[in-house]
Amino acid sequence: MAQFQKTSALSHGIDLTPALWKSFLAGQRQACARLITKVENEPDSIAEVREKLAGRIGKAVRIGLTGPPGVGKSTLSSAIALGLANRDHRVGVIAVDPSSPFTGGAFMGDRIRMENLVGDSRIYMRSLASREGHGGLSPATPHVADVIEAFGMDRILIETVGVGQAELDVLDCTDMVVLILQPSTGDAIQSLKAGIIEIADIIVVNKSDLPGTDTVLQSLRFVYSLGGSNRRPAPPIIATSCQQNEGIDKLVDEIEGAAATLIESGRHEELRRRRIVNEIRSGIQRRLWERYIAESDVERTIERVARDLVQNGESPYAFVRDACSRIELKSRPKEA
Repeated sequence: MAQFQKTSALSHGIDLTPALWKSFLAGQRQACARLITKVENEPDSIAEVREKLAGRIGKAVRIGLTGPPGVGKSTLSSAIALGLANRDHRVGVIAVDPSSPFTGGAFMGDRIRMENLVGDSRIYMRSLASREGHGGLSPATPHVADVIEAFGMDRILIETVGVGQAELDVLDCTDMVVLILQPSTGDAIQSLKAGIIEIADIIVVNKSDLPGTDTVLQSLRFVYSLGGSNRRPAPPIIATSCQQNEGIDKLVDEIEGAAATLIESGRHEELRRRRIVNEIRSGIQRRLWERYIAESDVERTIERVARDLVQNGESPYAFVRDACSRIELKSRPKEA
């Protein structure tokens, strides 16, 4: 339940004043940055921000960029962003960096690797710390994407931490997923195919100037010839090299083609509806949790119950049912 806890210690105390909204709507980047900081650090503000943004979001195509660490995601993300911007798109880039399990801080190395995007008026780039997120993203990622879209970006790249096979949260907050591999991942393809490889709309073998590229490409094609993904047809498989500037235009072509298909088929709207369903569920869970923790000593009670359950070997769900019953009783209107 860590994602539902209040983060007052991290709060920057940014007020949602009319002046801030006016600056945001006027396209001032500092105002956009302040709104992002607000939703990232103060979950209680998300509902108010989201309501004000409602009429300005829903059209952008959100593109997830994922894959194992070290495959060059940040450098390739930068190249894709520039490629999309050169095709008359306004591009948002959200780069998630891993947080320290001890301090909660993040190095934000993606910002260093994307320094060529700084100062480009067509691109808005923001780094996020993953914090308590466990699926390659920060819990604030979808809300940050909403802010960036409302700021006027029609293509949003979301680059994950790079935790490998389990990194599936990106599927729930994007419209398409680009899986990035490199030549040295050839031996890992058999393990990948049971997980993250099945969500890919496009597969990229990056750093294709290195030895072993042909082996990885052959392995990927072989996996899909055997039915490597039963969910849909085999995705395009593209070799790229940022160092040699090879394959980037072809990759952007594939992304744009996939985006056009999403929109024309109605799939883009369907995915948007799915995200709203998840947002509603998450909002309800959060409100119920906040109502529950309003009781005094809740955390201490949960810890005590957990210790008792460990000792007696019983299920925790009797306590869960009792807690939910108490919430229901509090929700009922008092009889006249």
